[in-house]
Amino acid sequence: MEYENDYSYIRDNYSRLILNSARSPKSAIAISKETKISLGTVYRRLEILKKYGFLKISGKIENGNKVMIYHNKPKRYHVQNPRISYILDIIDKNPGLSFRDLQRFSGYPMGTLSNSLSNLEKDSKIIVKRSKRRSNYFPRNISPSEFPTLINLRKETSRRIILFLVENQKGTFSEIRNFANKSPSTVSLTLTNLIENNIIRRVSGLRPYFELQNIQLIHNALMRSEPNTIDKMKDRFADTFSYL
Repeated sequence: MEYENDYSYIRDNYSRLILNSARSPKSAIAISKETKISLGTVYRRLEILKKYGFLKISGKIENGNKVMIYHNKPKRYHVQNPRISYILDIIDKNPGLSFRDLQRFSGYPMGTLSNSLSNLEKDSKIIVKRSKRRSNYFPRNISPSEFPTLINLRKETSRRIILFLVENQKGTFSEIRNFANKSPSTVSLTLTNLIENNIIRRVSGLRPYFELQNIQLIHNALMRSEPNTIDKMKDRFADTFSYL
């Protein structure tokens, strides 16, 4: 079962009460009675908490029926920890950010942040996309197909090119270079990278031009990383997004 914005559910009061109740092994019915939360809500939160590794699950036989028992894992890296909650919130609001950006946003020392991120990755609370030069961090509810776009939206030249093509739908090398205000070599390398990541494509002809590969994917990535930007773009370029 999939839920949108899982971490918003994990951080809510229902999940905190359920995790606190499950410090000793209990069935869903027992948790519902203790927390005064409806059984349906308890089951929905248990599914999410189980998905992200917060609970140990076991079974026992009661009156001839198998009953699932839930136990809150005794780990330090739960979202109730203010530091962990803060780091997860930063990643959730800034998907694809690098370690350096995360350190700048959080203000945590390198060692503290590195250790927390390592344990969050081991506990399957975040996804880390590694390359030769850097690591980029994502919440668990984002599809890997969005990773390249989100990463490139965090790079100045790539972002300017993507936004130019969203606004204009297509552009020649000269038009893109003038808008990006970068050297020809920088723009050329960036365009090559965007093509290799299947974000844009080059259309051949008498006057070759570049366009976005998948406007829906760009729209989704912008909604996650820059909702204010996409709102402005919807107002100004309604035709571009009319089919989304």
